[in-house]
Amino acid sequence: MSRKGEPSAAPGVTFLGDIPVDVVIELGRRRMVLKEIAGLDIDDIVELDQPQDRPLDLVVGGKVLARGELVMVGERVALRVTEMVGKGAEEA
Repeated sequence: MSRKGEPSAAPGVTFLGDIPVDVVIELGRRRMVLKEIAGLDIDDIVELDQPQDRPLDLVVGGKVLARGELVMVGERVALRVTEMVGKGAEEA
């Protein structure tokens, strides 16, 4: 039996839970040419393709694993998971 938040693992593969991976929270994207990027200055705004009300993607290994909303935890920004993306689900 596993504790809350810890998936149960098949016997013999428990070591997989100790492998570190990079987790990315994707706010949005924008395609720009190098000339535009080189011209950026302090206080410039780069608009992203992500609508404000759309959930943010939690990406692991290049694949969307979950979606959620931006929250503040103390003085830090965090992601509250609102949806787990299952196999076969569309990964925007």
